[in-house]
Amino acid sequence: MKEYIEDILYCLKLSIYFFIIPFAIGAIIGLILHGRDMMQIIIWGCRVVQYLGCTGLALAGISFVKTDLMRPLNYQREWETYFKKLNLPFVILIISSVIIAIAFIIQDIIR
Repeated sequence: MKEYIEDILYCLKLSIYFFIIPFAIGAIIGLILHGRDMMQIIIWGCRVVQYLGCTGLALAGISFVKTDLMRPLNYQREWETYFKKLNLPFVILIISSVIIAIAFIIQDIIR
């Protein structure tokens, strides 16, 4: 049980990193399209993160439905140094869910 919690906490840490870069890209897009309107900049940042998160959820869903598409990882030993119990589809699912939740929370706060 402890290993699952450690894996989930590591996924939460990774989700922060995966949130920052697409948010910055979306903020730049919002800055180009809307000038200095801070609300629109943040909304565009959240949109790009939501698109990335939806893509991750789709990938995780496909890998759960079509298990024969998911073969063993080429770098399984390296994977096991970071994640003891979780496999790739679960990590993608958790990270995608968390970044979508963060984006919706930020978008809800500013509106």
